[in-house]
Amino acid sequence: MNMNMQDVINWAAGFDTSVLSKEVSVIVAPASLHLFPVADLMKRVGVKISAQDASIEEKGAHTGETGAFQLKEMCNYAIVGHSERKEDPETVVKKIDACLAHGIKPIVCFVEPDQVNLYKRPGVIYAWEDPANISKNGTYKEKSTEDIIKGVNKVREILNNEEPLLYGGSVNGQNISNLVNIKKLDGVLVGNASLDPKHFSGIVAAY
Repeated sequence: MNMNMQDVINWAAGFDTSVLSKEVSVIVAPASLHLFPVADLMKRVGVKISAQDASIEEKGAHTGETGAFQLKEMCNYAIVGHSERKEDPETVVKKIDACLAHGIKPIVCFVEPDQVNLYKRPGVIYAWEDPANISKNGTYKEKSTEDIIKGVNKVREILNNEEPLLYGGSVNGQNISNLVNIKKLDGVLVGNASLDPKHFSGIVAAY
């Protein structure tokens, strides 16, 4: 909940499309209010669109909710269970199932590696939000890289290797060179650093 419409337009104009390649998937997740304009601005250059959340409900009298059947008209992904929402696992599971029922690929966030056991489904992208680095406003402890590797390996013991795994936890231009070299990690979930399109472009370029 950071940008108004003009900010969104400026962000799209500031994103460096020269860093894009067919080998790397780039997904941006604007606020629901901006899904349509961002899709219009970014899909033409090959950037994919995600919602930041999805309702557990199918449809009906649920004022203020946005259902997966509505989201699929504008995006192919939805972030589910982000740590900032502080949702219980039961709610996250319902959101995963709602997304999958409508052909939306959920990007499922979890903090503790063991939690991924609860969310195992085919067609899911997993995002480990490292509690040691979460919500640090872009700061990062270089000494924790070994701990990140241990955490990734622990998650991979639960997941099959073909299932995409992202890392989230104060990802930025300073630490991305370490993160891209971690084996068994497929990408990153960028938070605060994504607000600056040039900074975000640099993270994409690292891949």
